[in-house]
Amino acid sequence: MYEEIYVMCQNVEKVMEMFSKELIQLDRNTVQYMIDEMQDTIDVQKEKIDTQKEELEAKQETIDSQKATIDTQKEELEAVRHRLREMAEKLEQLEQNQK
Repeated sequence: MYEEIYVMCQNVEKVMEMFSKELIQLDRNTVQYMIDEMQDTIDVQKEKIDTQKEELEAKQETIDSQKATIDTQKEELEAVRHRLREMAEKLEQLEQNQK
């Protein structure tokens, strides 16, 4: 009877060892799966960031263009103001000459 128990215990050790090896492999597979899932998430987020970066650059170009237009309009406005001042001065001189 002792011999049967001994043989059974040896088999249990072998079974446990085999089970342990399977668990180790399962853990490795689980870790690899989790890494792959995280990498997929990172790739999606990177694509999203790249898209947002492109949109931001396009908006910055629009802003720069609008700033250039505003600067041009400011210069034109200053030129018109200068001409108006000159005309007002000439008109004032004409009025003074007529008096």
